[in-house]
Amino acid sequence: MCGSTSQLKYKDFPGYQLGMKFNIYACDSCNTSFSIPRADTNKIYDAIYSNGAKVPGYNRYWSYMKEVQQKENPLAFLANSEEAFWSIQQALIQIVTTKESTKILELGSGLGYLTYALNKEGYNIHGLDISNEAVEQAKNTFGDYYMCKDVHDYALEKPGSYDIVILTEVIEHIQEPIGFIKSIQKLLRKDGYMIITTPNKTLIPSDIVWDSEAPPVHHWWFSEASMQYMANTLDLNIDFINLKDYYFKHPEAYKLKKRRKKLTRAPILNEQGELITISEYTPHPMSESILSKKAAKKRKWLKLKATFKSDTIIFGKKGKTLCALLQKKDNVIN
Repeated sequence: MCGSTSQLKYKDFPGYQLGMKFNIYACDSCNTSFSIPRADTNKIYDAIYSNGAKVPGYNRYWSYMKEVQQKENPLAFLANSEEAFWSIQQALIQIVTTKESTKILELGSGLGYLTYALNKEGYNIHGLDISNEAVEQAKNTFGDYYMCKDVHDYALEKPGSYDIVILTEVIEHIQEPIGFIKSIQKLLRKDGYMIITTPNKTLIPSDIVWDSEAPPVHHWWFSEASMQYMANTLDLNIDFINLKDYYFKHPEAYKLKKRRKKLTRAPILNEQGELITISEYTPHPMSESILSKKAAKKRKWLKLKATFKSDTIIFGKKGKTLCALLQKKDNVIN
């Protein structure tokens, strides 16, 4: 991504679909990992959407789509479920002064539940996704807040139209992330923001070659240094959301010994594109009192564990997800 020399870290890494093999490279200059070759993902995404409620890692999104409609405060429910949603909630609190007049676009809105939750919270937001199937599902479930468009085309149609563009776990799927962010820049008004969440490579030692969704579903594994490089290249201001308060309520650790034993993941689809592994996931939000008691016990246990196992990384300010705030500078012209 940055043009520096990258090192081959793993040859013939197993992909998301059986029979697919990729080489994993890592760049020390910008702390970014990526997969080669690049492969067409259209059929893979079709298989994911066709089996969504049963696809490991993605099934939770179908659960969220159902759950948010039953919640009095859907945004609080999502923020309590994952650090990516919590980060977006915190970023918006930090940068939005007037909800009604701040125009927001969720890019890669998928099944639509985050756009719906933010609408319910009073934000002026619409969703955009390249998948017609996802957009139709979102419209049928939550209403007419969604568009099926390619972001590059949409940026030419609607330059300077938004104050904020949100990307939740999107950028790692994009083959050309810098060109993608350039198009988003065109959509932003003066001083506009991008809020970007993505799996975080920052804390993880270099011998963990890939701990993100298997390629070609994820092409990249980014760090805070990766995001800093993109911001510098595109003349954007950058800041990161501090996750300390999230992990205080949801203590979590990264177990290096376990990851070193299992560097790869089993393929999810067979060679015909059919689902191999079936698992169920249902979000289980708890009351604040129950959550606090369980979290306090877990924090004590993790601290004790880290004392005896030095390769245990306890998440705090930084964690398994990063949330970057990229702001358009006054002097940048589309």
